[in-house]
Amino acid sequence: MVALVSFISIVLLTFVLSSVFKLQSKENHLSSCLSMFVTMTKSTLVGILVGIWISDIVFATVIAILVSFLLVSIMTYQLSVRVILESVSALFMGAMMGAMLSIMTTNNQLLSIIFFTVIYLVSCILAAGLWNRQTYHNFIKGIPSKVKVSFALALLCLAVTAYLDFLTLASDEVEIEQHEHQH
Repeated sequence: MVALVSFISIVLLTFVLSSVFKLQSKENHLSSCLSMFVTMTKSTLVGILVGIWISDIVFATVIAILVSFLLVSIMTYQLSVRVILESVSALFMGAMMGAMLSIMTTNNQLLSIIFFTVIYLVSCILAAGLWNRQTYHNFIKGIPSKVKVSFALALLCLAVTAYLDFLTLASDEVEIEQHEHQH
């Protein structure tokens, strides 16, 4: 369930940040850094999620790159060529690393999803706040309301589903332990 909430968070914040980035079509070093920062965390998380659902590392990597490309295309649509190219470059690395990491960390998948989703959410909120740093001198005021609401909603859903998944995981471990003691 956490993986589904994580994926929904990625899609939601992709569209929200896309609208934030397009409002101020900046052509400077900060815009390419911020979009690359969000792209790297997004594509790593996409790679992790795809790696959970597809166990073949090559196929998972290819699918992660394609899904990341679609999401990054939405986020960077109508931005400068420099921003798009840097984001596409970052997505290749992130998607590959995420897919490999997911397949290698089978015992800690839930922790991995939660950790990298939080990193992604934080990167989105930082990027949105830094994007408007020249307009608003207060970092918090620079974050658009729709980003704050999306961030809070995603974090709340992640926390609830993580708690439920941890309970399910703990009860499964107790059942396995009891089953082993009976035999």
